[in-house]
This record gives sequence, C-alpha cells and structure tokens, in this order.
Amino acid sequence: MNKFLFFFILLIFTNCYSQNDNYFDLGKQEIKNQNFDKAIENLSIAISKNQNKSEAYFARGLCYNMIKDYQKSTKDFNSAEHLGIEDVKLYTLRGFAFNQINQNELALKDLNKAIDIDPEFYPKNYYNKGSLEIKLNMYNEALIDFNEYLKREENPIGYFERGKLLLYFGKKNDACKDFETSFNLGNNTNEISELRQKNCK
Repeated sequence: MNKFLFFFILLIFTNCYSQNDNYFDLGKQEIKNQNFDKAIENLSIAISKNQNKSEAYFARGLCYNMIKDYQKSTKDFNSAEHLGIEDVKLYTLRGFAFNQINQNELALKDLNKAIDIDPEFYPKNYYNKGSLEIKLNMYNEALIDFNEYLKREENPIGYFERGKLLLYFGKKNDACKDFETSFNLGNNTNEISELRQKNCK
C-alpha cells in the first residue's frame, strides 16, 4: 500500500464506527479495513442520501486515490471543496492526485495551499513541491523547497535531489556535500556513484 495515503487513513479514520443505517460510517469502516471498493459503494449511497455529504466526497476521493483512479479522486475532492472542505488534507491529497495525472500546475497550486495552511503538517509536501518545480523549470523555487524539506527530514533522496540542483547552479562543493550525505544515509545508486566520481574529488 502507498505509505503516503495510508498515513491519511490512520490520521482521518482511526475513530470511525458503524451504524447499519449510516452509509457514511460504513464507508469509513471499510476504508479502515482497506476494502476500498466496498467503501466507495457505501460512500456513494451516503452521498445520494446526503449523509455527511462533503466528508463523504472527501472520503470517496481518498478511496479513488488508493485504487489509482485519479481522475475520479480529483473530481470528488473538487466536490468536497465546493461543499466547504478547505483544509490541508484535501489540498495535499488532491495535489498528489493531480501529480499522478501530470497536471503539474494544479498539483503545485494545491501543494502551495497545503503549505500555507499548515507548513508542518506533512514535510514531504516540500519535497513534492520541489520536484514539481523542477518539472516546470522553476529551479530557484525548487531549491528553496528542498532546503525547507531537509530542515524537517534527514532523507537521502532529498539530499540527492538538492545536490543535483546545486550542481546545476554551479555550486559543486555544496553539491558534493549533499551527495556525500545522501550516500552515507544509504543512497548507493549507480547515478549517485557516477555523479560523485565525475564531480567530487
């Protein structure tokens, strides 16, 4: 299971319960049990019955993320937002979904919103935002976001990606420090070995 999304299942649905006549609660219970198709079925009934409608759209969007139907998940997150949910979890999850279907500008917009609402909610938002900015040729912004990410997490891939950016900017010594840190944290890929051998003495 995608660890990123499982993080949100634990965060959102740890205290859920079921009542036979409440399809929203049944849907949440199925999410907790990782039965996403059944959860979608129950949440769809909840939406049709107007049971916790905004939250049901949000929960169903999460389910669609889990089964990798990102077009449907973004549609549900849009509906949840339209009905009043405007929080860090929605923008983080929808940003993830937009990223998966290569809608990079929309993904970046959502990650900006998520970070504005709560800069400390999910540190990897900075990494994901930096990665999007590289795709969009926003290299200065990407470097800022990788710096913010590495203030919060010691991550070998984060150091490696920042090192490549620093190399792009001609800061070879700083890049080599990041490559060394990444290597020491367990990143021993062929790519980092080649970059270290070529650029670092």
